Amino acid sequence: MDSECKKASDDFLDLLIPNQVRIYAYILSMVRNYHDADDVLQDTVKTMFEKYEESKPIDNFVAWGIQIAYFKILDFRKKKANSKVQYDQQLFEKFSDMVEQKQTKDDSVENLEKCIRKLNPRARKMVELRYYQDFRPRQISSLIGLSVTNVYKIMSRIHGKLLACLKAVPADERYE
Repeated sequence: MDSECKKASDDFLDLLIPNQVRIYAYILSMVRNYHDADDVLQDTVKTMFEKYEESKPIDNFVAWGIQIAYFKILDFRKKKANSKVQYDQQLFEKFSDMVEQKQTKDDSVENLEKCIRKLNPRARKMVELRYYQDFRPRQISSLIGLSVTNVYKIMSRIHGKLLACLKAVPADERYE
Protein backbone atom coordinates (compact mmCIF):
# COMPACT_ATOMS: atom_id res chain seq x y z
CA MET A 1 0.00 0.00 0.00
CA ASP A 2 1.56 3.30 -1.01
CA SER A 3 1.80 6.16 1.49
CA GLU A 4 -0.93 8.25 -0.18
CA CYS A 5 -3.40 5.36 -0.02
CA LYS A 6 -2.44 4.63 3.59
CA LYS A 7 -2.98 8.31 4.49
CA ALA A 8 -6.46 8.29 2.93
CA SER A 9 -7.23 5.05 4.76
CA ASP A 10 -6.03 6.52 8.08
CA ASP A 11 -8.02 9.73 7.48
CA PHE A 12 -11.15 7.71 6.77
CA LEU A 13 -10.73 5.60 9.92
CA ASP A 14 -10.14 8.72 12.01
CA LEU A 15 -13.55 9.97 10.90
CA LEU A 16 -15.34 6.61 11.01
CA ILE A 17 -14.35 5.35 14.44
CA PRO A 18 -15.89 8.15 16.54
CA ASN A 19 -18.99 8.34 14.32
CA GLN A 20 -19.76 4.71 13.52
CA VAL A 21 -22.11 4.30 16.48
CA ARG A 22 -24.35 7.09 15.17
CA ILE A 23 -24.49 5.59 11.70
CA TYR A 24 -25.20 2.17 13.21
CA ALA A 25 -27.95 3.62 15.42
CA TYR A 26 -29.62 5.06 12.32
CA ILE A 27 -29.40 1.73 10.51
CA LEU A 28 -30.72 -0.16 13.52
CA SER A 29 -33.65 2.21 13.88
CA MET A 30 -34.64 1.44 10.31
CA VAL A 31 -33.81 -2.28 10.13
CA ARG A 32 -34.68 -3.34 13.71
CA ASN A 33 -32.76 -6.63 13.66
CA TYR A 34 -29.20 -6.59 14.92
CA HIS A 35 -27.90 -9.24 12.55
CA ASP A 36 -29.40 -7.49 9.52
CA ALA A 37 -28.24 -4.10 10.81
CA ASP A 38 -24.70 -5.45 11.12
CA ASP A 39 -24.81 -6.58 7.49
CA VAL A 40 -26.16 -3.20 6.33
CA LEU A 41 -23.48 -1.39 8.36
CA GLN A 42 -20.77 -3.52 6.77
CA ASP A 43 -22.06 -2.69 3.27
CA THR A 44 -22.37 0.97 4.23
CA VAL A 45 -18.82 1.26 5.55
CA LYS A 46 -17.45 -0.55 2.51
CA THR A 47 -19.19 1.90 0.18
CA MET A 48 -18.15 4.87 2.31
CA PHE A 49 -14.53 3.75 2.10
CA GLU A 50 -14.75 3.24 -1.66
CA LYS A 51 -16.30 6.68 -2.20
CA TYR A 52 -14.31 8.58 0.44
CA GLU A 53 -11.65 10.07 -1.83
CA GLU A 54 -14.06 11.18 -4.56
CA SER A 55 -16.48 12.68 -2.02
CA LYS A 56 -13.98 15.02 -0.34
CA PRO A 57 -14.43 17.47 1.17
CA ILE A 58 -17.11 16.02 3.43
CA ASP A 59 -18.74 18.68 5.56
CA ASN A 60 -20.70 16.33 7.81
CA PHE A 61 -19.30 12.80 7.93
CA VAL A 62 -22.27 11.39 9.88
CA ALA A 63 -24.85 12.86 7.51
CA TRP A 64 -22.86 11.56 4.54
CA GLY A 65 -22.68 8.10 6.10
CA ILE A 66 -26.39 8.12 6.91
CA GLN A 67 -27.19 9.06 3.33
CA ILE A 68 -25.21 6.07 2.08
CA ALA A 69 -26.83 3.88 4.74
CA TYR A 70 -30.26 4.99 3.56
CA PHE A 71 -29.59 3.57 0.08
CA LYS A 72 -28.10 0.41 1.54
CA ILE A 73 -31.25 -0.03 3.63
CA LEU A 74 -33.37 0.39 0.50
CA ASP A 75 -31.27 -2.32 -1.18
CA PHE A 76 -31.68 -4.53 1.88
CA ARG A 77 -35.46 -4.03 1.86
CA LYS A 78 -35.64 -5.01 -1.81
CA LYS A 79 -33.75 -8.23 -1.07
CA LYS A 80 -36.08 -8.97 1.84
CA ALA A 81 -39.24 -8.22 -0.19
CA ASN A 82 -40.37 -11.82 0.19
CA SER A 83 -40.52 -11.58 3.98
CA LYS A 84 -43.84 -11.60 5.84
CA VAL A 85 -43.53 -8.03 7.06
CA GLN A 86 -43.86 -5.32 4.44
CA TYR A 87 -43.51 -1.60 5.07
CA ASP A 88 -45.20 1.26 3.31
CA GLN A 89 -42.53 3.08 1.25
CA GLN A 90 -43.83 6.58 2.09
CA LEU A 91 -43.90 5.76 5.77
CA PHE A 92 -40.38 4.35 5.54
CA GLU A 93 -39.09 7.52 3.86
CA LYS A 94 -40.82 9.82 6.34
CA PHE A 95 -39.50 7.85 9.28
CA SER A 96 -36.04 7.75 7.72
CA ASP A 97 -36.03 11.54 7.37
CA MET A 98 -37.09 11.97 10.98
CA VAL A 99 -34.46 9.57 12.28
CA GLU A 100 -31.74 11.12 10.11
CA GLN A 101 -32.47 14.62 11.40
CA LYS A 102 -32.52 13.40 14.98
CA GLN A 103 -29.47 11.16 14.68
CA THR A 104 -27.11 13.75 13.27
CA LYS A 105 -27.49 15.92 16.38
CA ASP A 106 -28.50 13.51 19.14
CA ASP A 107 -26.30 11.64 21.58
CA SER A 108 -29.17 9.80 23.26
CA VAL A 109 -27.79 6.43 22.14
CA GLU A 110 -24.59 7.08 24.06
CA ASN A 111 -26.59 8.20 27.10
CA LEU A 112 -28.71 5.05 26.91
CA GLU A 113 -25.60 2.87 26.71
CA LYS A 114 -24.26 4.58 29.87
CA CYS A 115 -27.56 3.90 31.63
CA ILE A 116 -27.56 0.25 30.55
CA ARG A 117 -24.06 -0.17 32.00
CA LYS A 118 -25.44 1.05 35.37
CA LEU A 119 -27.99 -1.79 35.52
CA ASN A 120 -27.33 -4.89 37.61
CA PRO A 121 -25.92 -7.88 35.71
CA ARG A 122 -29.28 -9.71 35.52
CA ALA A 123 -31.05 -6.66 34.10
CA ARG A 124 -28.23 -6.07 31.59
CA LYS A 125 -28.51 -9.71 30.51
CA MET A 126 -32.25 -9.32 29.93
CA VAL A 127 -31.70 -6.13 27.93
CA GLU A 128 -29.04 -7.92 25.89
CA LEU A 129 -31.32 -10.86 25.19
CA ARG A 130 -34.33 -8.70 24.30
CA TYR A 131 -32.77 -5.88 22.30
CA TYR A 132 -29.36 -7.00 21.16
CA GLN A 133 -30.19 -10.62 20.38
CA ASP A 134 -33.84 -9.91 19.46
CA PHE A 135 -35.29 -12.63 21.72
CA ARG A 136 -39.01 -12.49 22.45
CA PRO A 137 -40.26 -12.52 26.07
CA ARG A 138 -41.36 -16.15 25.73
CA GLN A 139 -37.85 -17.14 24.61
CA ILE A 140 -36.30 -15.17 27.47
CA SER A 141 -38.61 -16.85 29.99
CA SER A 142 -37.56 -20.29 28.78
CA LEU A 143 -33.91 -19.35 28.78
CA ILE A 144 -33.72 -17.91 32.30
CA GLY A 145 -36.48 -19.95 33.97
CA LEU A 146 -39.10 -17.29 34.67
CA SER A 147 -42.72 -17.04 33.66
CA VAL A 148 -43.53 -14.84 30.67
CA THR A 149 -45.51 -12.57 33.04
CA ASN A 150 -42.44 -12.10 35.25
CA VAL A 151 -40.29 -11.32 32.21
CA TYR A 152 -42.75 -8.59 31.22
CA LYS A 153 -42.79 -7.20 34.79
CA ILE A 154 -39.01 -7.19 35.04
CA MET A 155 -38.63 -5.59 31.60
CA SER A 156 -41.14 -2.92 32.63
CA ARG A 157 -39.08 -2.13 35.75
CA ILE A 158 -35.90 -2.05 33.64
CA HIS A 159 -37.55 0.39 31.21
CA GLY A 160 -38.54 2.58 34.17
CA LYS A 161 -34.98 2.56 35.52
CA LEU A 162 -33.54 3.42 32.11
CA LEU A 163 -36.05 6.24 31.64
CA ALA A 164 -35.23 7.66 35.07
CA CYS A 165 -31.52 7.40 34.30
CA LEU A 166 -31.93 9.18 30.97
CA LYS A 167 -33.93 11.97 32.60
CA ALA A 168 -31.19 12.34 35.22
CA VAL A 169 -28.46 12.96 32.61
CA PRO A 170 -27.40 16.58 33.13
CA ALA A 171 -28.51 18.94 30.36
CA ASP A 172 -24.92 19.84 29.50
CA GLU A 173 -24.21 16.16 28.72
CA ARG A 174 -27.01 15.76 26.19
CA TYR A 175 -28.31 17.42 23.09
CA GLU A 176 -31.76 18.95 23.23
